[in-house]
Amino acid sequence: MPDSVIVNAREYPWSAIGRLNTGGRGFCTGVLVDAYYVLADAHCLFYRTEGRWWQPNELHFVAGYQRDTNVVHARVSGYELAPGYRAHGGVSLASILNNWALLKLEKPLGHQTGWLGLKNLNRKLIQRIKKGRGALLQAGYRRNAPHAITLGLDCGPKGFFAAESRIGHRCQLKPGRADLPFLVYMDGKFNLVANHVISSITRQPPRTGPLASARFRTRLTRGESRAPESGATASPVPTSTISNLLETLGHSKSNEDARAAQVRETAIQSFEVSEGLPVTGKASLTLLGKILETVY
Repeated sequence: MPDSVIVNAREYPWSAIGRLNTGGRGFCTGVLVDAYYVLADAHCLFYRTEGRWWQPNELHFVAGYQRDTNVVHARVSGYELAPGYRAHGGVSLASILNNWALLKLEKPLGHQTGWLGLKNLNRKLIQRIKKGRGALLQAGYRRNAPHAITLGLDCGPKGFFAAESRIGHRCQLKPGRADLPFLVYMDGKFNLVANHVISSITRQPPRTGPLASARFRTRLTRGESRAPESGATASPVPTSTISNLLETLGHSKSNEDARAAQVRETAIQSFEVSEGLPVTGKASLTLLGKILETVY
């Protein structure tokens, strides 16, 4: 498998990820965590050239953006910075641990795109990942690939420490990926990682997963991940992502149309047989998770 693949931003769970455009001068990745709310890096909201924070009316969130199309978009009506984040004063542990902001949109885009819940990366969850019963991923708009969502497949643990409640990794430090959020797949759902993911390269500034601040996490108790509603613009089933991954794994031939329903059904059945799963031939969010656990 390659280190990363381009996924269809108009399919859930990727449709919950979007580009937060800042005053026409830049962008960062944001993730819908509720119908109205987006989680993003706090530093993305600071306009360093002028030494000021972007105003809400200068911010625009585009969900499901894929090159020249998008699912839905909305302006930002306001935002809240995580306690402890400081834009000035250089790198500090407090700012690193609290480099997250919660933005409220003018429209409830989450009903059309779905959203992701939050999962604390605690010792129990880490043990399950070590046993292959989950997958840690990284997805978003890279600086070197700004017009499509890239899914990182090389975010596996490089080590465990602090009573095995923390994971050391390298994927976050690769060029163009430093700001991408972490996702975890487990038990049929995709969630954001809520804490305890740090860099394993000590020469670089340490980084952590979102919402290290317990005070800030309490603002996000809105529930579990949710796929798009029936009839929504985004697809609740990631069929093209499944087809592309199964082709890469050799379950369909490269000269076949991997988007065709019959070819996809045959490829899914081939994968299910190889993994000892019940043979259904049907694409689903759970199937995508099983594929990702296999390549993790």
